[in-house]
Amino acid sequence: MNQHGLIERRALLAGLAGALMLPVPALASDLRPAPNRAAGETPSGQPVPRFVSLRSDRVNGRAGPSTAYPIRWVYRREGLPVKVIAETETWRRIEDPDGAVVWVARQNLSSRRTAIARPIRDPQVAMHADASSDARVLARLSDGVIVDVRTQRSAWVEVRAADHRGWVIATELWGV
Repeated sequence: MNQHGLIERRALLAGLAGALMLPVPALASDLRPAPNRAAGETPSGQPVPRFVSLRSDRVNGRAGPSTAYPIRWVYRREGLPVKVIAETETWRRIEDPDGAVVWVARQNLSSRRTAIARPIRDPQVAMHADASSDARVLARLSDGVIVDVRTQRSAWVEVRAADHRGWVIATELWGV
């Protein structure tokens, strides 16, 4: 092989390497500034802590924010309320109603607001027709019943459970 051919190949390889290092137009998501964690900013732009719910009836809770980490819990209750206590771009660290803390993939969570009945004094939580202890009781919710959260008024939360819609005192719900 002659010296001239070797020089041409080196020039060609150098040109290809240079072309590979040309700037690539940035995607819109790449232009977004990183969140200022010291100021309380999060990757999602949502506050932490906050309540969300499980999107399906099979969600893996992992020891860390990656599929490389072992599964600690397998949640089997769609709509279960959980508290987001930390987040990355694609993972959320959650606390469940029993106090367990694990990481779940962002796509396994829903912004649907739910709560879970947690009776304090009585064996069941009373659902009232209005936001008052004196209002007629429409239904009684057993410990662990998941309700959809409609609105909150002071110490009362309007909820829906099955065919019933009424008011429950907030202290008897976890997730609000």
